Amino acid sequence: MVGQWLPEALNINDRFLQGLVAGLGSCYADDRIIGHHTWNYLLAWRDFIPARPPLQPRTQGRIYLEQGGILIDRREQTELYLALNKGGVFKLFRDNKLVASDTQFSLLVQDGNKRKNAVGHLVDNYQIKLESDQIAIAGNLGWAKQKQMNPLNLIILRLVMLSLGRFFPNLIRRSLQKILITGKQTTPFQFSRRLAWHDGHWRIEDRLTAKSWDNVIAVDLGCDRTSIYVVMSRTFQPGQLQPAWDLSAQLANLNPGESLNLTRNF
Repeated sequence: MVGQWLPEALNINDRFLQGLVAGLGSCYADDRIIGHHTWNYLLAWRDFIPARPPLQPRTQGRIYLEQGGILIDRREQTELYLALNKGGVFKLFRDNKLVASDTQFSLLVQDGNKRKNAVGHLVDNYQIKLESDQIAIAGNLGWAKQKQMNPLNLIILRLVMLSLGRFFPNLIRRSLQKILITGKQTTPFQFSRRLAWHDGHWRIEDRLTAKSWDNVIAVDLGCDRTSIYVVMSRTFQPGQLQPAWDLSAQLANLNPGESLNLTRNF
């Protein structure tokens, strides 16, 4: 619809269509939310504009969408998509093929009788430094949301919506978002991530620091970690078949205050 007055927008639409033809779209069927997308695709078909401008090449160089916290860097057949507001999680492509998908550090921590997850991909205002060939992000891991909508909680929610919720629906929605989605509770674990372009490839240096590693049971770098209750963040993509990088064995060699250091070249 935007393409009616901004023809350049149709290039974005066409690239999305190319992805669907190539089988790169997300799979919604296992979450039983296919209905949300059925009517959306039908409306897109109804409003399709047959007269479309030629497909233009993607812009090379760097695009920084500051308000969205997203940085795109294209150079020498590589494309880096980086979420600066999510601790530097990224997807890296070379020659239009996925090379790496990284959702930052994930820790399994023993907290008394409970086990909790400390993760690096929650939205926050991280320390960011951007240079022409370097990108640096630093901050603290956050505790993953533990609350889930089990049958009892859903029954209670229904009762609330039939009573108070009928008159204050926005208040209920904001409350649920705060419990299940938004907000970050900081952990004592600190991270830094540095991405540097060097001799035609990306060099990524990660550091994870803790005053004590005693309660940390496991640590890894996964490709598909998500720690908030948003259905659309749990759809399946083929890139999720990449194995996680288990770093737990390195914990035994760390003393209090020492950092876990990693260097990768893509």
